[in-house]
Amino acid sequence: MSSLTLDHVTKVYQDDEEEVVAVDDVSVEIEDEEFLVLVGPSGCGKSTTLRMIAGLETITEGEIRLGDRVINDVDTQDRDIAMVFQSYALYPHLSARRNISFGLEQSTDLPDSDIQERVEEVASMMGISDLLDRKPGQLSGGQQQRVALGRAIVRDPELFLMDEPLSNLDAKLRAEMRTELQQLQRQLGVTTVYVTHDQTEAMTMSDRIAVIDQGELQQVGEPLELYHEPNNLFVAEFIGEPSMNFFNGSYEGSSFVHDHFEYPFGPQIDDDVDGASDIVLGIRPEEVVVLDDAAVGDDPDHEYEMDVTVVEPMGDQNVVHLSFPGTDDMSEDMVAVTSGLREVAEGSRATIHIPEDTVHVFDNRTGDALHDRQLDLTAQTLQL
Repeated sequence: MSSLTLDHVTKVYQDDEEEVVAVDDVSVEIEDEEFLVLVGPSGCGKSTTLRMIAGLETITEGEIRLGDRVINDVDTQDRDIAMVFQSYALYPHLSARRNISFGLEQSTDLPDSDIQERVEEVASMMGISDLLDRKPGQLSGGQQQRVALGRAIVRDPELFLMDEPLSNLDAKLRAEMRTELQQLQRQLGVTTVYVTHDQTEAMTMSDRIAVIDQGELQQVGEPLELYHEPNNLFVAEFIGEPSMNFFNGSYEGSSFVHDHFEYPFGPQIDDDVDGASDIVLGIRPEEVVVLDDAAVGDDPDHEYEMDVTVVEPMGDQNVVHLSFPGTDDMSEDMVAVTSGLREVAEGSRATIHIPEDTVHVFDNRTGDALHDRQLDLTAQTLQL
């Protein structure tokens, strides 16, 4: 297997004498056997990046290396890459067996017996041995996706590329296939680049995540690193569901000052924010504490009365929407996540606490993070 390196890769399209930069100077190194997820909103350039790796798009500038081999000008069929598409791209007139074996039949000199042996092994691995003689029209969406994955696996490539392969599946099957894909990738040990716009997939499946926006790489890191230590406002907002709460305000006298509340900073945050004026305070919904009556007053400088406007029961948790008293502007709402066993009534008044060690502060002009919640990732590692 091999590592994959993107070195200052750029893609520019020419459109009616106007240049459109789809991918802008992206550099990232994917280690051997690593599962990297490219994530970002629609049109951000992630699929274009994948297509350049596959050889389906030419590179305007930069270099792509698979192991020690530069593959910029290598034909697609000679790159030893297998790609799984969102649409499955199965041949409707061929059986599942032939769909899986077709690529090997066209690209290798293996005897039919060896090809069929590989197909049987992969089908057993994918749990579709009893479906091999069916055509795609006789298969469910999940079964078709397994055939498409089997077609990629049977080639034993150096690199897997996956372009939103689960987006056509229903929610339950998508969750099951996420787990299966992770297990398969670990079992096969093949370097994998996976494209999605779904940050849940990115968080749950990846070894590392690369966040792209408007063609530019925003941050690369492990899921918890991006969640707790985002580089900028875009990463902080895109990673996490429900999204981080943001409040625009100013830095005045060691405090964050907003139209509806003031939040005093301790020495550490004060040092990090020093020199900024127009800032954004960020807090994850699960860190907003809806206080019991007995706990009110323990940290009065960081406690605020708010109105409960909407409660979304999710079973294991409640998503609670809060507004500042006397305001009707929904953009100023705050979202909190509480235990599903905790009863919070719509229309009630609640006191919330925002712990100082959980807040983020951003420069509103540049979007850069000035202060992130500090997370000791080593201490969080489960010891088995």
